[in-house]
Amino acid sequence: MNAIEKYGLFEQKVTAPKGDCVAGGAVFTSGSLRMEIPLFWDGDGYVARFMPGETGEWRYEIVVDGATAAGAFTCVDNTGNNHGPVVTEGYHFKYADGTRYIPFGTTCYAWIHQPQELQENTLESLKAAPFNKIRMCVFPKSMPYNNDEPEIFPFNKKADGSWDVNNPDERFWRQLDKRIGQLMELQIETDLIIFHPYDKWGFSEFIQEESLIYLNYVIARLAAYRNMWWSLANEYDLVFAKSYEYWDEYGQTIKNKDPYHHLTSIHNCFACYEKKDWMTHLSVQSFDLYRIGIWRQDYELPVVIDECGYEGNIEFNWGNISAFEMVHSFWMSVARGGFCTHGETFYREDEVLWWAKGGTLLGKSAPRIAFLKELLYSLPADMNPVNRVHINPNEQTDDMPPLDGFLTALSRLPEMDRIHRTMQLFPSEITDGNYRLQYFGHQCPAVMDILLPDDGHFRVEIIDVWEMTCTVVLESAQGKTRIGMPGKEGIALLMTRLDGVSLK
Repeated sequence: MNAIEKYGLFEQKVTAPKGDCVAGGAVFTSGSLRMEIPLFWDGDGYVARFMPGETGEWRYEIVVDGATAAGAFTCVDNTGNNHGPVVTEGYHFKYADGTRYIPFGTTCYAWIHQPQELQENTLESLKAAPFNKIRMCVFPKSMPYNNDEPEIFPFNKKADGSWDVNNPDERFWRQLDKRIGQLMELQIETDLIIFHPYDKWGFSEFIQEESLIYLNYVIARLAAYRNMWWSLANEYDLVFAKSYEYWDEYGQTIKNKDPYHHLTSIHNCFACYEKKDWMTHLSVQSFDLYRIGIWRQDYELPVVIDECGYEGNIEFNWGNISAFEMVHSFWMSVARGGFCTHGETFYREDEVLWWAKGGTLLGKSAPRIAFLKELLYSLPADMNPVNRVHINPNEQTDDMPPLDGFLTALSRLPEMDRIHRTMQLFPSEITDGNYRLQYFGHQCPAVMDILLPDDGHFRVEIIDVWEMTCTVVLESAQGKTRIGMPGKEGIALLMTRLDGVSLK
């Protein structure tokens, strides 16, 4: 009997006449567990893919258009880097087996639509990079520095030249399967973008019936990969052929038909989509990282800044931020209680820009993002932000400093002004009680007063996010302590409890 690891991939093909691209069904049972899995067309038959989530013997029965198949396999414990799908826990992420996961993403929208040599180059670059999530599209993209015509497309065409969503081109989908599998081996989550507006081929203009046929095919074919995330759109609010309500139908379709309940989000250009029960986290495009606290409060979900600009030097303002600004965005996102995604857009005559086509990383931010990643994983618990977003003068207590006049004046400001004014007064700060991490961003203090409990001892380190150094300045501190600071931007303080009371 075949053995499949827990969270591994079982696949069985059945020869049958071609009908719709999703047809028939497979039933997998193990003891009292029962899961129904749709079949997808793969050029010469229908395929059932299954990701077992429990160990033991699994039996299956497949029926499609009169053809049948049956059998069994044994599911054994997951090993090595196989930790299962990523799930959410509060405002954080983890793998299904409980292993910690902190998203450090990158963006390569159309890398699977490039020549094979360039795709392989992209994978080699990812092997050496710190990124454990990649934003990428199913459909090709057409925009500046990304106007190449793909060799193959997801669907074949009808006689009238329109796309036939019930006739997928297996060459494309098998290539996509291969790349997702390779990303899985690299422990990189595939944040797969279902729709986007940068389209000269007509995919974004599918009518709703066609869109749902396509979406059901994507779910049937790809859901069994443990490293799968669903992103309904890149910039949903620019896909003008689709109404606002359509996106909710796509989200509900995934919620009802993905048997593994993979992470699901929708990315914006201007306004975040309203909170829905199919959302597992918020995928945001914004330069305004101060709003992370507001989004956390409004959505009560993890917040991922999936687009804050790209390190590079092209002519567009979204594609020419400095390497320091990219690193700063990661630190600011983390220190506000969110997560961040990288991208790179350096001008090249051959127009091979990482953000669109992959290839080779040229910037200076990736090693410094790796430094942050290593630091966060070295801390034993998930940290949460110290929330200073909403200051309410009516909540002041007797033991608070006399700030009535300031707080009253602050409360009269519009919300966004209030956020920015209050955020400028304090460093961005996260804590779990044993550690406190403060990030000063563009501020350049030469001295800093830190307030530590009197009942305890704390180690204090200065972190230079650009030089990638951690320097212990106090081996044991308590109470109000003044320390010398470098007087430059990109500095953080890490305070570690050695004994005594919590830092919260």
